[in-house]
Amino acid sequence: MAALRNLVVAYDGSDQAKSALDVAIALARSERACVVVCYALDVATEIGRIAAGFHYTPPTAKKMLREDARAILGEASARVAASNWKLETKFLDVPVVSGIVDFASRIGSDMIVIGSHGRTGLPRFILGSVAEGVLRHAGVPVLVVRTPIRRTKRVKKGGSARGA
Repeated sequence: MAALRNLVVAYDGSDQAKSALDVAIALARSERACVVVCYALDVATEIGRIAAGFHYTPPTAKKMLREDARAILGEASARVAASNWKLETKFLDVPVVSGIVDFASRIGSDMIVIGSHGRTGLPRFILGSVAEGVLRHAGVPVLVVRTPIRRTKRVKKGGSARGA
């Protein structure tokens, strides 16, 4: 594989995104690459979800969503600054999957790094999978960083969980 010069990290502030960012920083250090963190948020879709059933959307909703996105990107900047590495951030007001893929293509990214929640079954069906969509549509390699979901041990009726 050719040397990496430019890594795009899809970031939403989740633990999975933080893990992906940490991996991207380590990779960028070894390759001397630039890290570009993007936060994609389809504001119109989010407002539709928030205001479902209403015919009026408060003008402050867009502002609040954008402020949240900037705060999350600020957190990513602080995380990278603590590691003494260079970083750029970009807020994308676009459909999430196509926005990440198009942005990576537009800036000439060599790789996209994205976290995965590892959902399966009904939660994945309902919530979808951004990582899977990016993986399917990206024109560059995609590194999916999976952070396992912590599961509580099940207790059988009349018994106890092992090791508990």
